[in-house]
Amino acid sequence: MMFVQAFRSPAYCIPSPNHVNYLNALSPLPTHRTPDRTSSLFATTTTSEVTPSPTNAIAIVFNEESQRHIVTVPKFLPPDDQDNDDTYPSVLHRIHIVPLLTDEETSDLLQLARTYATENQSWDQQDSSRHVSYQTVDFAIEESIEISQYLGQNGINFEERIFSALSEAYDVDEEDLSFLDLFCASYEVKETDDATTSESDEGRNTMDRLAAHRDGSLLSFTVLLSPLGEFEGGGTVFDALGDVEVDDDDSSILQAPGIIQPPQAGYATLHSGKLLHGGHVVTKGQRIVLVGFVDVHERNIKPGVLGNATKEWGRNDVRTFWNQRRLSFSKRQHQCDSEGKIDEEQQPLWKLNNWRYLSKDTAERRLISNEGRSYFGKNSVIPNSTLKRIEGRASLDKIRRRRLITEDRLLRDILLPREERGDKVEEDEEGEWLEFDPDNMDGLLLGWDGGEESDV
Repeated sequence: MMFVQAFRSPAYCIPSPNHVNYLNALSPLPTHRTPDRTSSLFATTTTSEVTPSPTNAIAIVFNEESQRHIVTVPKFLPPDDQDNDDTYPSVLHRIHIVPLLTDEETSDLLQLARTYATENQSWDQQDSSRHVSYQTVDFAIEESIEISQYLGQNGINFEERIFSALSEAYDVDEEDLSFLDLFCASYEVKETDDATTSESDEGRNTMDRLAAHRDGSLLSFTVLLSPLGEFEGGGTVFDALGDVEVDDDDSSILQAPGIIQPPQAGYATLHSGKLLHGGHVVTKGQRIVLVGFVDVHERNIKPGVLGNATKEWGRNDVRTFWNQRRLSFSKRQHQCDSEGKIDEEQQPLWKLNNWRYLSKDTAERRLISNEGRSYFGKNSVIPNSTLKRIEGRASLDKIRRRRLITEDRLLRDILLPREERGDKVEEDEEGEWLEFDPDNMDGLLLGWDGGEESDV
């Protein structure tokens, strides 16, 4: 049976210089069936609702005819926000789980991937050269001639099929899509018992999960190649779905906490790479996936939206660090000894820069300490009202809420309406490179500036 599983694609990859043409390869292969596009992604036969909060409900839509699933992430903008209008849900709020590969194609591609990875030890170590921020165990598809050939125009025509699915799902023309990266990754369970670790596994540095992150591309996809019976766990965890209450049903497309689990092999999970997501832990076996980062031409993008969101996410990262530090100090101030008294030895050394919280710089204070107004000694305490504000700012729930609000706003705004998209301007094509004989350079023009031609 076909199967594709959502998996986290590593963030901020380095684009391949050959990312456009390397799939259009080599000798002919047998013709394979291309899925029919006549049925709409949004033609539904079954709709179920799940609730992330008392005020929000999201729909999981299933099209029985096309066997496609659509999960819409909830909205997070406050009700009184001026931008909280009919822009929700945008096309980017939707996660699509669609059948893409046949059983035969999935099996063939899996075998090719395993053969190449085994011969080149591609899945034995985490790779920090291609995916710096989030190291993964993978290899680039362009490294394998056989796989590139199989996926190319003379094979199963994978690029046209996946771009067609992305175009229909997210209302972007196929010619405006291009690969930033395409790679095959492996997740496998970590053996914790030395007795079960084989000699061949020694020295391997594999991965069983991937931390939450955002991709460097606007659109991303994952095709799971491993049959469902070869692993347990896995799937793509979306932060925006983390509060959704779902039924305890192992067959559901959505598992707690916010994990997308496609129904079978051959499915592709399509989503915006700007949704915060991660790879759920694999608890048994090995899960192999084909992952792609897809760039969208700038004519579709509203200027400034991504930059503003990135700055706000950066502020949140800083806010998280400093607020957690302040919170740890606050907890230490509340620590008591065995007799229930404040443990002075555990008191933090506070430094505050806001004058409102500082004591007056009097002569009497100078006799006690020469550290100045911004210094709090071991016997100094912060007022409880101030501590409560510090603890409130350090709340991970509040920080997460800010992050999701920023994400929601980006998903609404970043794609321009079709009527506002300009014409696609092609980049100037490079001239043709020709071989020449250095001993015979008659007629070769060097350094022509528009004046008279000069033969060399």
